[in-house]
Amino acid sequence: MNNDYVGTGADIDFDARRKAAIKAVAIGNFVEWYDFVLYGLFSTTLAAVFFPKSSATAGLLATFAILGVSFLARPLGGLLFGQIGDRLGRKQALLISVLVMSGATVVVGLLPGAAQIGILAPLLLLVCRLAQAVAAGGEYGPSTSYIVEFAPPDKRGRFASIVPAWNYIGCFAGVLVSLTVTLSVTPEDLLSWGWRIPFLIAAPLGLVGLYLRMRMEESPVFEALRETGTVEKTPLREALRSSKKPLLIIIGWAMTNATAAYIMSTYLVSHMSAKASFGVANAFVVQLVLWTVLTVGTLVAGRLIDRVGRKTVAVTCATAMTIIAVPAVALLENSSLTQSIVIVFVVAVFYAGFTATTALAMVELLPPAIRATGAAISFQIAYAVFGGTAPILATWWVSMGWSLAPGMYLAGLSAVSTVVAALWIGNRAGSTEQDEDPVRPHVEPCESVDPVM
Repeated sequence: MNNDYVGTGADIDFDARRKAAIKAVAIGNFVEWYDFVLYGLFSTTLAAVFFPKSSATAGLLATFAILGVSFLARPLGGLLFGQIGDRLGRKQALLISVLVMSGATVVVGLLPGAAQIGILAPLLLLVCRLAQAVAAGGEYGPSTSYIVEFAPPDKRGRFASIVPAWNYIGCFAGVLVSLTVTLSVTPEDLLSWGWRIPFLIAAPLGLVGLYLRMRMEESPVFEALRETGTVEKTPLREALRSSKKPLLIIIGWAMTNATAAYIMSTYLVSHMSAKASFGVANAFVVQLVLWTVLTVGTLVAGRLIDRVGRKTVAVTCATAMTIIAVPAVALLENSSLTQSIVIVFVVAVFYAGFTATTALAMVELLPPAIRATGAAISFQIAYAVFGGTAPILATWWVSMGWSLAPGMYLAGLSAVSTVVAALWIGNRAGSTEQDEDPVRPHVEPCESVDPVM
């Protein structure tokens, strides 16, 4: 690869391009995950609207079943958008994903319920959720590839942490809007029309995300691949041929990332809000604390990775999660609001290390020509198999009287991920260890710029 894209030309302001890239990725991820988290937050309400003849538990299980089935579409989204990112450019993949996500979310907010159109209502809900899942599956791989490919070599951890951190800011906004709506209307109005408001807000947010992504420039790494004629025409085939081990490493690490995310968010808010002693409003408050701690913790973890290496952060956080998962679930079962906030705070601190490590490792472990595809499919397979099934498994286990089962499940996966991190995550080397730089081989360092958002 040549060095032309690092910003030495008079007509290229690389620092400005980098700042624009940070802004577009951050705001786009905010929009995507504001949209995506709403389904879990309103799962109890959606169960009543779209499955009104079921019992409360059966309706909730049916709603989570749609959530689980939709996760099967996430690898499809990763495959589709990952190949767009590797063949046509990271920018094109990110542009389409935010458009699909926002459109599907707005349609959910407009859907009539089962009382109006019968069985067609849950079927249309499923279609919308599948579209959201395809978009979400296509977002993470190209966006992490894009932002890390703009990063200075000594600041890749903090650049990688931007993606999950802004995911969490989007989730925070989704919870905040949902809490505001829930507290502002009566339970009857919430069930009738109030739940639609957060979904319809996706329309203006999506337009902002689309505007910023239309203005961003292509990744310098993809530009170099295109200029040198080394764009991979069959990135999936090449990834499966040459990078099977990195793909398995990412799955083995990200499975805990996925499970913890959906036990703490989708399952937790539904389970806690269903308890008369706790209530919906308190459950949303706990969620706000969760997303706040995860945002700050992920950004801090990114900086720690730059200082001590991703293996150290990964092993420490995975070991801690193995130890605290069961006690945390047990304590949350009968905790007050204050106690719940403290427990969630502790869990979120260590979980933040998972997300920052995942975002960086899945870029540095894969070569540039197949990076968007390889990162997307491995990450989304982990989320489909483990994240998508976590809420429905947790709900079923608790309904059977096995209240500690969700914590035991998370602890077991964390133990496996600890081994994966200790043996294979590594501190720096990518899948092509002969290269000086696993992200941008054979290029000189760029000017150092802090990601400010």
